[in-house]
Amino acid sequence: MKLNAKRHLLAFEEEDVEEHLLAVHTALEGFQIAYYLNKHTAASFKRQDDITLNNKGIFFSLFEWENPLLDENTALFSNKFLHEKVQENTNIGALFDLPLRNEVSLFPEFKQVDFFIKSNHLETIQLLSKQMNSWKAITMAYVVPSEKIKNRLHLIFD
Repeated sequence: MKLNAKRHLLAFEEEDVEEHLLAVHTALEGFQIAYYLNKHTAASFKRQDDITLNNKGIFFSLFEWENPLLDENTALFSNKFLHEKVQENTNIGALFDLPLRNEVSLFPEFKQVDFFIKSNHLETIQLLSKQMNSWKAITMAYVVPSEKIKNRLHLIFD
């Protein structure tokens, strides 16, 4: 290496991508919501691998839609998982053998929300919110302010 070689350092600033969330209250399954949105909007949600929590047998369904032309990523994911465990010899002589059921939420501060839609594009969230609120199968859909999310790490799926 030359002694008089110049060293140039480039400034690198990572862009802070703001994620927008839409909360959805419904009794439908994720694939039904994805199908409806694909049919009635310009969306193209596709099923992806489930979101898992620390290999505890807890899975949240995930559907993604990417638009590379607009650099837009949108994800539909469930917030609830019903974890069932078989009881062993706890209710001997009981009339029914019922499993223990425990409902786990991805965002505990939003236990009543069934699904979330996350996007880096606010206009997409607004369009999906308008479409979903016109659908009778959706009880309610509304934008969640980003400061209400306590653990933003749950929004990273990679």
